[in-house]
Amino acid sequence: MNAQDAQALVDQGIQQLLEDPEQWKQWADTMAQFPKYSPGNALLILSQRPDATMVAGFHAWQKLDRHVMKGEHGMTIIAPVVRRKESAIEEAPSPTKSSVDAAPQRQVMGFKAATVFDVSQTDGKELVLPQPQEIRGEAMRELLNHLIDTTVPVPVRFAALEPGTYGMWEPGKGQITLAKTADPDQQFKTLLHEWSHSIGVPDASASLSIHRGTEEVTAETTAYVVAKSLGLNTKAYSMGYVGSWAQGDPAKVAAVTQAVGQRVHVITRALETASEKDPVIAQAIAHWYGSASLQPQRDTQIAL
Repeated sequence: MNAQDAQALVDQGIQQLLEDPEQWKQWADTMAQFPKYSPGNALLILSQRPDATMVAGFHAWQKLDRHVMKGEHGMTIIAPVVRRKESAIEEAPSPTKSSVDAAPQRQVMGFKAATVFDVSQTDGKELVLPQPQEIRGEAMRELLNHLIDTTVPVPVRFAALEPGTYGMWEPGKGQITLAKTADPDQQFKTLLHEWSHSIGVPDASASLSIHRGTEEVTAETTAYVVAKSLGLNTKAYSMGYVGSWAQGDPAKVAAVTQAVGQRVHVITRALETASEKDPVIAQAIAHWYGSASLQPQRDTQIAL
């Protein structure tokens, strides 16, 4: 399968998202399983091997002393073509600027088809990987507090809200409010939802042009993906049916998947950064790093 074939498969997957409510949840589950992959690559994995749990390229598996079993057919994804670009030497050095070359930067030149295999298609050395731990009650409250203190980039406050209202993002004030009487599980779920809103609707002017149905599905799906990627209970999430407001337009569905992917990547990056100094956050995402060889380069620039 070449890159054009892969794109055609993505387009087919978008159409399925439009027509089948259950397919949207399955795609979100795949995004949660592979939070560093693009929405399009999650669709490709879902289309080719919906039961995949851990994927890597042929040589990456070899580095882990595992080999792809004979007769197995890999999954095609779209991978960025990257080259290292040297920054220019400054022509007029000054006391405040170094004339030494800066570190090489990575530049995406294009995209190509790549092949990956699920762990179930390999054999060899047993992998001992950390598993997400169930977090509830006081442990959830502790994680929630650490998210607020070290990770979420906007102010979060607790207040008494109307019955049935668990939280809100106020773009005019630039703050998230959570219901102080809600249990930690509900507060955590709401925080992820409102954090997603803060990314997509960062200020009052941005709120003027949003489609409320689109924004709610985007925020709830983002929260669902992040929560599930952390190993949290997601039974209470209600993502809605993406096709109910898309009016039969696959482009509208594709735009939401891209928005979800972008917000998921913003939040997971924030968690990764916070984990460098916050042991509670580090423990919550430890299962993301079972092996460096299995960690893909983020591919948010891959278009659907």
